[in-house]
Amino acid sequence: MNVQVSNLLIKLIREDKIKTSEGLKSAYRTLVLKTHPDAVGSDKHLESYLELSNQYEEAKTYLTRSRQTHSIPTDDRSRNHRLAFFRQLDLIESLEMPYAFHPEENKDRILIAKRTAMAEISNWKKELGELYEEADREYVSIKAEKPMGPYLKHALALNIRPLVHNLIAFHLTGRDLYAKQARQNLSGIMHQLVENGYDALREFLSLIIVDVKNGAAILE
Repeated sequence: MNVQVSNLLIKLIREDKIKTSEGLKSAYRTLVLKTHPDAVGSDKHLESYLELSNQYEEAKTYLTRSRQTHSIPTDDRSRNHRLAFFRQLDLIESLEMPYAFHPEENKDRILIAKRTAMAEISNWKKELGELYEEADREYVSIKAEKPMGPYLKHALALNIRPLVHNLIAFHLTGRDLYAKQARQNLSGIMHQLVENGYDALREFLSLIIVDVKNGAAILE
């Protein structure tokens, strides 16, 4: 009996169109580029894009089990906590942004996502756990600042958000363009953080930017 599969990646594995981890990564990246808001120029496929993260994890597990069943060696021996961390940051960003830094509507989901992000980064690099927690508190404080100036803009928050967004997008898509964009106006942003006493956020972002040289998390 044929069983319908809602996860397209698993369907491709079952049809023997995906046979390896590299093939799965390639298929996932192709789907990401068809649904990522930056790639398509709108949020019309946002729900599909967010669901892809879960489908990819399910497909990795399915592929590993399928290989083990057929006694084929596998290199998928552990969870990619680095990638999982950036996926949670992406989820947090998507839950916050519809409300222009007023996340009350999604506060419970955001809290769960932040706890998950904390667990993932602690498993990726234990020493970054406490720093991320403090950096997040500072970022929340920045986003809560009242608008000032003639244009009533959250100047610092609106400068930091594109940096964070580009770092997340780089790790989830593997596109070097995002890494290059993350470096734009970087020194100015870091100067603002130092000037305003946001030392934990500055240090955390500095370490994450240095980590970019290790390549995108999706390609591990």
